[in-house]
Amino acid sequence: MKMPLLPRGFALRLALIGLLVPPALGAAVRVTENSGEWRLENRQLQVLVRPMSGTILARDRVTGREWVQSPAADAKSMPVFRKARRIPQPGPGLTFDVPLELGATNSLSVSLTLRDRGTDLFVEVDAPDRRARIQNLFVLEPFVSASTNVALVVADYSNGHLYPLFEKPPRTWFNLWSIDMPWVGVCDLSDGHGYALMVETDDDACIRVEKIRRDGHEVWAPQVGFQASQREFRYRRKFFYHFASKGGYVALAKRFREFAREQGLLVPFGEKLKQNPNIARLFGAPDLWGDGSLKFAREAKAAGIEKLLIHGRPSAEDMKAINDLGYLTSNYDIYADMLQVEPGKEIDSHHGQVPADVVLQADGQRMKAWLTWDKQQYMKRCPAVAVNTARVVIPKDLAQRPFQGRFIDVATAEDLYECYDPAHPLTRSGKRQASTDLLAYVRSLGLVTGGEHGRYWAVPQLDYIEGMMSGGSYSWPAGWLLRPKSKDQEFDNPYGGKFGKWADYEKWGIGHLYRVPLWELVFHDCIVSTWYWGDSSEFLLQAAPEVTPKKDAFNILYGTIPMFWANREGGWRADREACLRSYRNTCKLHEAVAGTEMLGHEFVTPDRAVQRTKFSDGTEVIVNFGETPFEAKLGRRKYLLPQNGFAVKGPKVEQSLALVGGKAVTTIRTKTFEFSDASP
Repeated sequence: MKMPLLPRGFALRLALIGLLVPPALGAAVRVTENSGEWRLENRQLQVLVRPMSGTILARDRVTGREWVQSPAADAKSMPVFRKARRIPQPGPGLTFDVPLELGATNSLSVSLTLRDRGTDLFVEVDAPDRRARIQNLFVLEPFVSASTNVALVVADYSNGHLYPLFEKPPRTWFNLWSIDMPWVGVCDLSDGHGYALMVETDDDACIRVEKIRRDGHEVWAPQVGFQASQREFRYRRKFFYHFASKGGYVALAKRFREFAREQGLLVPFGEKLKQNPNIARLFGAPDLWGDGSLKFAREAKAAGIEKLLIHGRPSAEDMKAINDLGYLTSNYDIYADMLQVEPGKEIDSHHGQVPADVVLQADGQRMKAWLTWDKQQYMKRCPAVAVNTARVVIPKDLAQRPFQGRFIDVATAEDLYECYDPAHPLTRSGKRQASTDLLAYVRSLGLVTGGEHGRYWAVPQLDYIEGMMSGGSYSWPAGWLLRPKSKDQEFDNPYGGKFGKWADYEKWGIGHLYRVPLWELVFHDCIVSTWYWGDSSEFLLQAAPEVTPKKDAFNILYGTIPMFWANREGGWRADREACLRSYRNTCKLHEAVAGTEMLGHEFVTPDRAVQRTKFSDGTEVIVNFGETPFEAKLGRRKYLLPQNGFAVKGPKVEQSLALVGGKAVTTIRTKTFEFSDASP
């Protein structure tokens, strides 16, 4: 049975539509008023503004689908938008003066507009006194719909999650500078309707998830808010709602892809390769840490690994030999965390001037950074001085060794923050720009550029990111690379307390019920994704060996690459065959689809155990995460998929892990590679 996230069509409710849709409009967008209720509409969307109640209703004029704003169930004050007064303006839009105790004018200006077509409602919020002090300013109430199967859609330090909204989600507050894309969605999982709340001025914005009472039941819904920039309102804030009557979270993600394209942030590999052909070495290359030696590279090549992203610092001669093997050589680098430079020495990646180069916080304290297990405290180098540091460090390194890539730690993983040092002040927007400038400089040197985790604004400057495939919930110290020996092993957090429980990782980190590839639906053809380095493909071979094949299945489903460790404790030493199996099953497929757009993702079965993705070159992937074998049909063939089994068919690759005569058999075919472990 297939769980229909994407509806197969709506019945034409002619009588209802006849009531809702007026005759063809003379103008593409028009505004009307009736008894204090304002109507803003185009040919597809109708928006009713009700200042007396402080709420807005949005209606799809074709399907009749409605989304209504409702105040929080425990709201202690009336909606901010209540008793808003319309300000006359030229053009087809609505602008209101909203009474609010804010600065010298005690009001906000809120504008609502539509485009000539489409179902986007654009909102702009401004303050006549932009020097007004604000904190967590929420203007419009959350939109809810009468749905019994609704989820919050968000890429919250992960590729993407679905959080059920008829119960309290695990997180009810998202600073938009600390999640991966500046939008959340509300999606009905039964018939695919919903909306996305996308924030254009996201550097000083947040989303809170509020409990709403409607039609006799409670549901949680998101609400956008704005925070101060250098303590003040400072600039016009912008966001928009995209309403979708079908398509589910896939349609919402694709709307953000369109927005990213409009902002110049969608840079596909087809364009990146023109600037740096070495990026092609990434396609189908496992991401490897722990041994960057020529000896290991030759060992990997002899074992059948044709491509490899290998981090390390061998000699110049050895590195050239590794490059000649067709591998991509890269090096770890960091400009965020630093110690005091020693007297007589030059600043470098790990050392700078303390406190002069350290971020100064609003409270007058210098910002602390990484704390090692032995309590060595690093300080946070201000991003405003990072590029100048990189200009000192990287050219010298390249003069000594023929690196082809560079991995920049922290810059795209940490929050945006402000610096109040008059020598190098930064707003959060300035912090984002400084981090972008750092990555752009690395890229300008002809290096394939990688980063820790990812942010949408860094996509044009990055080629690979570590962490998007990980679910963001860990029960062990993944950042410190300490491997758990069992699922119930507890670890102290150096910053205080304990790490989470295994159940959190099992449910949210690696669980297939709540994971969705939002990031890949937007950026698959622009950037290569893999796991976090403390959550690598084989990191849990001792504590939970069943996780490795499940991660392979996720890599196959999402068209991404695995990550391995080749140090003493790494999987290459502990279970080489497991690493080679991960390589074979994931990397030939990735090489085939790396430059393609992910067009769709769906849950095939009601229990979400079987999932399907499709790519723009025609490649289709079906994966079974469930314990019960599933009969999948792909093309003209049928496959009986065991747990973590898969079937793939595309113009450049065909592969499967299926039961044949009760035995799991893996088959992989490309134009240049063929593998099968079936008995002769």
